[in-house]
Amino acid sequence: MNSIVAEKKYIAAALGVDYDSLSQSYLRSEVALGTQGKIKFNLQEGKNGSGILITEKRLALNDEFVVTHFSLSLKKIASDTPTALQQANALLYTWENPTIFSGTNAANMASVYNGSLSWTINRKQFIPQFPVRAFRRVPTTQTGTDVGYTSSGVNTVDGFENGLFGFYPSEPTKIDGRQTIDLEIDLGTSVTFDDASNTYYAVFEARGYLIVNAKN
Repeated sequence: MNSIVAEKKYIAAALGVDYDSLSQSYLRSEVALGTQGKIKFNLQEGKNGSGILITEKRLALNDEFVVTHFSLSLKKIASDTPTALQQANALLYTWENPTIFSGTNAANMASVYNGSLSWTINRKQFIPQFPVRAFRRVPTTQTGTDVGYTSSGVNTVDGFENGLFGFYPSEPTKIDGRQTIDLEIDLGTSVTFDDASNTYYAVFEARGYLIVNAKN
């Protein structure tokens, strides 16, 4: 049996949702990093909806989403005021690649992967503490310039071994656009990330199944 079909059948039975209403989808929330001790993500359109980036995908008020996998990535844009096109072109990194995050404070991006992620849904702890290090993946092929020897002209980029590289599996969990959802990373101390002419982001992505207009 196809693994997606089997997963949908399990979710339909376990969570009491209609099999045909489950559509493969994802959620994505991004936070521009400054100086902070916690990184708080927003998965819902109805909260700070006007500030949604073009690369984000949040949950609409009347929709539900079943989380099956989630990840934490890093992003860099060489601008203090990124444009929509720069957002669209920006790549995600599954580790604090020093070739990319090379600014003075960019070195502090490593602290994200030593943080602790917590997730509370309607004031009930879904994940009290989860090591962000679980999402860190240093690929076999890494970003580099003139690989092998100086001025070789051979460059490489970070590789991805499979479509779930950097993702961690989750017990299927249903959320909706109206709930109180608190999702954050505790860094343990105040950390300064921002560098002049660069903007760095922490990016949370959940994959799973969308249920459209479930609350209508």
